[in-house]
Amino acid sequence: MLTDQQAHFSLKELIEKYLKGRDPDYERLIEIAEDPSWQVPIRGVLEDIRRFNNVQLTQQELDLIDDLLYMYG
Repeated sequence: MLTDQQAHFSLKELIEKYLKGRDPDYERLIEIAEDPSWQVPIRGVLEDIRRFNNVQLTQQELDLIDDLLYMYG
């Protein structure tokens, strides 16, 4: 199980990898991911990844997303 800090860091990595330069809300999502007082917005990030990218996530990323959804979904 991830710690809250690890969850925020992992979400930030997903945002940077899949939304940088594509999502107009990129900067705001990074701010939220870096702020430990906010809950991890995993569902919103997943929606944006689907909307702005047509990519195949790796198995490791899918496992991470499952963990984040379990923790914050």
